[in-house]
Amino acid sequence: MPLVYRTIFTVSPPCDAVELSLDTFSSWLAHKFGGRTVDVSRSGHHALDHHYTVKVVRHENPDENVRFLRLRTESVHERSGTVWQTVLTAVSDPGRASDRTVWIDMVAIPPGEEDVLDRIEVVRPKLVRLFLNTARCLDGAAVLTAAPVIVRGRDEQAVDALLAAIRDDSRRMAVIATGAPADLTVVGWRAAMGQVLKFACGMYSGYVLDRAAQERVAARLPEDFDIPVGGARTFRPGVRLTDPDDHRRHPRLSTRSMDAARTGGMIRPRVGRALAQSVREVILDAPLPGELRSLDALLNEEEADLSASPAVPVPCSGSTVVYRTESATAARRPAVPPPDPDRTAELTAEIKRRNARIAELEKEREHLIAELAETVEERDRCLEEARAARHEVAWLRDQLRGLGQYALAAARPPVVPSEQPPNDFEELLERMTDGVPFPYLCVTMDDSLDDVRELSGNRKERLWATKAWEALRALNDYVRYQLTHPGNGRTLHDYLREQPEGYATIPVKRMAAHESDTVQNRAKFSGKRVFRVPVEVHPDGEVPMFAHIKLDTEYGICPRLYYYPDLGPGRTNRIYIGYLGRHLPVHSTN
Repeated sequence: MPLVYRTIFTVSPPCDAVELSLDTFSSWLAHKFGGRTVDVSRSGHHALDHHYTVKVVRHENPDENVRFLRLRTESVHERSGTVWQTVLTAVSDPGRASDRTVWIDMVAIPPGEEDVLDRIEVVRPKLVRLFLNTARCLDGAAVLTAAPVIVRGRDEQAVDALLAAIRDDSRRMAVIATGAPADLTVVGWRAAMGQVLKFACGMYSGYVLDRAAQERVAARLPEDFDIPVGGARTFRPGVRLTDPDDHRRHPRLSTRSMDAARTGGMIRPRVGRALAQSVREVILDAPLPGELRSLDALLNEEEADLSASPAVPVPCSGSTVVYRTESATAARRPAVPPPDPDRTAELTAEIKRRNARIAELEKEREHLIAELAETVEERDRCLEEARAARHEVAWLRDQLRGLGQYALAAARPPVVPSEQPPNDFEELLERMTDGVPFPYLCVTMDDSLDDVRELSGNRKERLWATKAWEALRALNDYVRYQLTHPGNGRTLHDYLREQPEGYATIPVKRMAAHESDTVQNRAKFSGKRVFRVPVEVHPDGEVPMFAHIKLDTEYGICPRLYYYPDLGPGRTNRIYIGYLGRHLPVHSTN
């Protein structure tokens, strides 16, 4: 569907995402329709007038303390014929990472086949502003507010919070930071920026810095990531401050450009449109988190059941519902025979099946987009490493020529030994267990090799085997790095984030240092993650392994590689591979 707006945020405890959504939605709807609202206590399909319908989907499991909510409004613009949908989804499930999440989409469906979405401008989403004004809404470490937050240099916590929001890898939306110009107070600049960013409400976290805050932040950020005075910097998700080229991903609106577009505290609308488009692309282009994709498929199925029943008219308070009818002179249409129950049931089942298929395809598409983005990122990193290596080789040859070593400078290096990844899991198992490529790894999963072979024959086998191979190389080189650099203090996460020269790594997002609290603290889940190790590692001959590498993120098999690092003085200084196979049970898949 043509998505034109999206926001995803979590609400802080003790606020309940579902109850907050019900109250906020009811208030918004009542204000929109002069006091009229719908029954949100149970699932239903309601018609407020001939152009506006509301669907309520409530999925509740009291035994597991699980509640999901889906509220969808649909209206038709009288002049343009565009169909507008606002879809609100709320999650209350203490066992999920997405607990306390609220997710709001706006969809515009133009009439006919003409693509006019580029000309559709989203008005300020009042429903989202109600949320932001009612509860503390968070995007990772960033706070979402209806207007930018003022950061003063004397407030150390506010400065630290801004820097944490910029660096936070879990953030999904943009952070816009701006420094107040010399001719305006920080309060006046906040009002000006709040006005120009009003159409991006809910899609960004905004911060306005006074002079002292600008100086303190500048001292803690690389120069290329500066926040211009009287300009603006848009920090996209995944900021890498140590990458000398990463600043190019984060648009900078210079002081000169902003000065040319403003008179005092009045900023021209084109600046707002450009900033809104920039932050809108960030959230719309990013794939949905896996848990929300699975939840979306579930709620789509339940919503399809509602679609098969006619909408119930909602009467005005103290008045009679009046329906628009055809004029008396209009030709009377022939009577429509009552629907056949069997045919209705058949069509309902078909709608449900097709909606489920659409959800599957959307999920697969979003997964492929995420996979492509990750692959492009890896490719760019490898190209940059190759460019740097070529530059270094050329420089070293020049140094040799300068020393008169012309023959050595012209010599060709020996052939690089092949590091071709295995084609399948059988080949991977052979290489893993022969001890040659990975001297610092120890495979202890002899009793669970069938779990590995279960992955064979899948259409993604070669991709999974390649990712497992890359993970094993990275783990082996991490031990090698620790032994050659004692006392460096680097965790595996640090090692993967900042690749040492000459050592293999993988993208840090593939590594998980632990499981969720639910998995680690519940025996039915943690017991599935106890794997063998030598008795010199632990007297019991087995340990819980919660650290793992994710070989895939798509819903389904999602292979995982579990390992146990036994590193440090007096230890074996090996990493033990205890499991390689399909995703082990968790709360949401139990």
